[in-house]
Amino acid sequence: MLRSSVPLLAVVAALGISHAALAADLFGPIRIGANRSKYVGACPVDIVFTGNINLNSPHPKGFSFNYYWVRSDGAKGPVNVVRPSPSQNMLVVKEPWTLGAAGQHYDLSVKLFVNSGNTHLEQTSQVVSVTCK
Repeated sequence: MLRSSVPLLAVVAALGISHAALAADLFGPIRIGANRSKYVGACPVDIVFTGNINLNSPHPKGFSFNYYWVRSDGAKGPVNVVRPSPSQNMLVVKEPWTLGAAGQHYDLSVKLFVNSGNTHLEQTSQVVSVTCK
């Protein structure tokens, strides 16, 4: 009996691996940019981070994923659920951040998390330097 269950376990494990690989293949690279890399001046100032979540097409009908932002100050944004059309190949998302007080300096970054099933991706932005006068 043990002999017959070993091949079955191997098949189940192989299916699990291929399912995870399939989910990972649904995403292309994630890229993050900011509306500025350095700022010196009056504050508060608006910094806008823009993320491009690339999707490999076509994806299966009913495919969904979620994403959220985490700022370098520890603030976590809401979890957003997305259900792209089978032909959609990119989603552009934004994280605005208004901050600053006279005489302060900040080094900011954000991290974008993208999740679907067993696939968990993350990308960190470049650091934006803000000096308030």
